[in-house]
Amino acid sequence: MTRRRQHRTIGYYVWRIVLAFALVGGIFYYAPKIYARFEYLPIDEILANSVLKDRTFQAEVKEIKSGDVRAYLLEEHTNPIVSISFAFQNAGTAYEPENKFGLALMLTEMLTAGGGEYDAKEFKNVCAEHGIKIDFSVSADNFSGTLQFPKEFTAKAVEMFKAALYTPRFDETYLALVKKQQLLALQAQQERPEQVLATGFKKFIFAGHPYERDILGTKQDVLAIEAADLDEYRQKMLAQNNLLVGMAGDLTTDEAQQLLAQLFADLPPQASTEKLAALSIETTGEQQAIMRNSAQVVAKFAVQGTFRNSVDFYPLYLVNYIFGESGLTSRLNQKIREKEGLTYGVYTYLMINRSAALIAGGFSATPDNFARAIELLRQEWQRLGLEGVSEEELSQAKKALIEAYNLRFASTEGIADMLLAMQVYDLGIDFLQKRNDYIKEVTLHEANAAAKKYFNQVPDLMYIGILENEEKN
Repeated sequence: MTRRRQHRTIGYYVWRIVLAFALVGGIFYYAPKIYARFEYLPIDEILANSVLKDRTFQAEVKEIKSGDVRAYLLEEHTNPIVSISFAFQNAGTAYEPENKFGLALMLTEMLTAGGGEYDAKEFKNVCAEHGIKIDFSVSADNFSGTLQFPKEFTAKAVEMFKAALYTPRFDETYLALVKKQQLLALQAQQERPEQVLATGFKKFIFAGHPYERDILGTKQDVLAIEAADLDEYRQKMLAQNNLLVGMAGDLTTDEAQQLLAQLFADLPPQASTEKLAALSIETTGEQQAIMRNSAQVVAKFAVQGTFRNSVDFYPLYLVNYIFGESGLTSRLNQKIREKEGLTYGVYTYLMINRSAALIAGGFSATPDNFARAIELLRQEWQRLGLEGVSEEELSQAKKALIEAYNLRFASTEGIADMLLAMQVYDLGIDFLQKRNDYIKEVTLHEANAAAKKYFNQVPDLMYIGILENEEKN
């Protein structure tokens, strides 16, 4: 599919749902702050003192199976903790039925709102008493979750997880509360310019594709969702054939296989879902505005990127890091922030979903600086496409990405997440050993070929705020 330009209290629920919609668009707004903070961290010192600094992941990642369910396992016996990350593919918000938008997010809340013999309060208390973490989340593509527990409480963790996944209560009183909080989140979303822009930008860049949907749904749909709708979605979309699992921690192979069977063997064999059509983004430099009084004009932009299984991925990954993802040292920040002081930060990142891949980014500026910031963004974009990067820039980017990599694995939860990602993106079971080699092996010629290929279009851009000249008219 080608888009052508035509164009467990109330406080708990508020936090969870606001966090959910913040994740959808928040990266556009908060990334500059994250990158800026990262820039000031003493990375070299952290690495020098980290127990992870010399980690090379020689431990074998094993593929285990129980019936039709498979998982990647990495044994880590340092601490008696077990972490499991899992995802049901093609079961996220892009796959919600018509007139039921917002259902998947609601289901993530209701699955931990009591199950089996436990009501919502009892469920949370039992989990807290035993150090058991059960959490569900949703993206456009996947319905995901985590289970973490001390090994000594394995039996109780299995019991609580199965109560949540297989026999949720869907209590009507609790459902009414979740609906109320989801509606409040929708209302709050309209009060934050960054969130208004995030929602509008998805509709702008993914026009006509299910990825344009708001994770919170619509007011009309949220009000219409019933417990039966949630249970139907659970039974149809969460199955063995679309399930991927990452397991890490104090588990032997035999223990992991037994646990895998205990947790997931009762799922239906087949999910009622299919992969969406791929989406190709054609950009021409189009701009769209959302007019709103604001001291800052906030912008987002994107062009077509590439998927993880592409030969272009690592060259583009490095080029993008140099261009806009390396914090204050990035080309964009050096030009637009450091030299001309037009923004607090500008950033780019690779946004890869199952059916769409983008180079996306954003920045904010005062109204009188906004036009100049866009001009410089386009100049640097086109310069990268024409001239590429230097050998020195490429070498420094490789060093930074290789040295920082092991910091991702400070916990079994982080390892389980990576084992899951390795399957979601089909990276191969030996990815942990090979990843840094993939970075090292990128040549300057490959990097500059990627720059030429992917920075040959001017990005489409959407902004929110009223510019100074527009206010005068």
